[in-house]
Formats: sequence, C-alpha cells, structure tokens
Amino acid sequence: MTVTSSLFTRPSVIALTSVMALCLPAAAQDSGLETMPLVMASDVPAEVYVGTVRASDMFGLSYEARGCIVAVSETAKTSLVAQAGQVLVELDDQRAQLALQTAQARLADLKAAVTERDLSVAAAEADERRRAEELEFVAREFERNQTMFRRGLINETTMEAVERRMLDATFSAERASEALQSALSAKARAEIAVEIGELDLRTAEINQDELQLIAPFDGVLVGFDPNVGACVQEGGLAAQIYAPHEKAVDVYVLISRLSAADAAGVSAGAPVRIGRVNGETCGGTITAIETEADLESQYVKTTIDVDDACAPDLFLNEAVEVEMLGGAAGTYRIPSTALLERTVYLWDEAAGAVEPAAAELVMRDGTDAVVRLPGAEGRHIVVDAMAEGLDDLLKVQDGS
Repeated sequence: MTVTSSLFTRPSVIALTSVMALCLPAAAQDSGLETMPLVMASDVPAEVYVGTVRASDMFGLSYEARGCIVAVSETAKTSLVAQAGQVLVELDDQRAQLALQTAQARLADLKAAVTERDLSVAAAEADERRRAEELEFVAREFERNQTMFRRGLINETTMEAVERRMLDATFSAERASEALQSALSAKARAEIAVEIGELDLRTAEINQDELQLIAPFDGVLVGFDPNVGACVQEGGLAAQIYAPHEKAVDVYVLISRLSAADAAGVSAGAPVRIGRVNGETCGGTITAIETEADLESQYVKTTIDVDDACAPDLFLNEAVEVEMLGGAAGTYRIPSTALLERTVYLWDEAAGAVEPAAAELVMRDGTDAVVRLPGAEGRHIVVDAMAEGLDDLLKVQDGS
C-alpha cells in the first residue's frame, strides 16, 4: 500500500495564486476559460512504501545423524554468530569411533592379503620360468634322439622314454602357466577387496563427520538453542543461518507504477532509498518484480536488495520505508478545481481547443491536487473543469 513518508519532510504548500495570474493564451481568453501553465511538483517526495526486512537467503542447518548431544558451542549459542567451519554441535561418537577403527583394521588386513598375493605371483612366475627352461631342454633332447632314431642309432624303447619326458615337461609348463594366471587373478581380487575396504573406511569417516554440526559460512544463526544431553533425529532442524550482508525488503507496488512508460515507472535495476525509524537511510536496488498482481488491490510484490554496506545494521523483520527515487517525474501541482474525477483539460494553443487527459491523483494538499500527467510538460491546463465556457467549447468541438 502506498503511504506518505513520516521520515521525509514535505515542504510547505506552494501557492498557485501568482501562477494563475500569468498571462493566459489569447484564444483561451476569447473562450472565457481560465488556464495556467502546468507547474512541476518538485516539492512532492517520491512515492514511499512500507516494507519489512528479511534475509535474502535463509539456509537450514539439519542434523545428519541421530544421537545425543555431548557438546555445544557456547560462543555461537550466546552471540548467535557463526564462523565458516565452526563446530556448533557434537553428538556422541562412541559407536562411530568403533566402526571407524574396525574399518581401519579391516583395510590393513586386506592390504596384507595383497602383499601375500604378490609373493604368490612372484613364486608362480619363477616356477613358470623353470618349467619353460626344462621344456626347452627336453625339446632339444627330443630332437637329437629323433635324429638318432631315424639313423638307427637308438632303438624304439629309448625313443619312447624321450617322448614321455617331453610330454611330462610340456604338461608341467602348462600347469605352471595356469598357476601363474590363478595367482594373478587372486591378487586382482585382493586389490578389489582393498578398494572396497577403503570405501568402507570412507563411509565410516563420513559417518564420523556427520556427528558434528558445522557452520557452512560466516553468518547469523536463527533459532539455535541446543542443549547437552538432548537426543536428536537425523534430518531434524537445528537452526537457520543467513549472511548478514545479504538482506532484502519486500514491498507491494501498484501495477500502474510498474507499467508506466515515463520516469515515474518502477523497473528492475532502479535505485531506492530505505529509511529506518531512527532516521538512518540505506541504499537499495529493485531486483525482482513478480508477474502476478493481487486480484483486488492490483498491487504486485517487488523485491529490493539492500546495499551490502548497510545491510548488517538492519534487523530481520524491521519495518522500513522504501522511497522510490524519481517518482516525482511527470508530477504536477494543480488547483483541485482543475480535476474532474480522473480527468483534466489541457489547452492546445495551436488548435485553439481543449483536450481531455487522464490524470492520476497522487494526493490532495489543501486547495491543490498533485497529479501525474505523463508527457504534459510545457502544457497549459484549464483551471476550472466545471466552467460553463469549457462545456460550451467541448460541445462545439464535438460538433453538437
């Protein structure tokens, strides 16, 4: 809702008598109408809206594990201010410590198994080399005896004995190769077991870390009141935290101010001035305008980001007044008699005619009215919207 600021003093009412005494356009005098040049209402403050300070982003701090509280940061609990990485709450970690030590011992055992598999692989490789050398030796002996058998130097019985040794050596070499492959496979399984053990250890470490509630960044705590001995559940909300220099103000702006094409329009990126009850002021910028207006009031929620320099001094839920800068552009002070409902009549000197124009009433100030007339700079206005001469002139213009 638009309100008149109590923080910004309105200057005294400007008398219009002297202005009305200025020379009137000749054609207006001939028609019997009293006109006057539009006077910019530079003494009218920009529009002021009431808003409430809130944190731009409020983050929840939840317990990641269930357990009973064994320690609480008294500094954070008293000051409600946290530093990044600060431990705020600690839960009982006896079971987690036991699980962590068990995972460490299991990992050490698995690494020892890998060492044993390394020895088995080395032995299998050595046996395979010996069997290969033996096969090579028997193969040369077999070739010599085969040549001698063809020349008739040895009998068939001797040749069969050499063939038997050749066959045994071949089988031994194949078994040694198979044993080596088996040893390599066992080593690979042992290495995989070590990786699983490392994952189990990492899980135990994470479970250990989850027993501590740590502040993610420098901020102010809201609703932080844990007690030693209290038991909590996983996912339970411990507190909320926000950055003190990131604050915003929500105000509701009339949709006509958002859609105005002149300088009085409100748009994203426009600067504003935020006034506190103690007289202090702070800068801000319009950052977001919602796309849905209230059905009855036609007000739209508008978000303002407070300047980082003064944001920490503002309190959450503090009521402030937001002054839209530049809101007086296109605003004029006219006699109240010149306004008929929401219409005023501008005098067109060149055409010698009057022209009705829609005016938005900003406020009434004694016998004056402050209205918005976009694009009316330098024009003249009919002083009395109920004058008989105006009605006659309108009829003539309408051809009636």
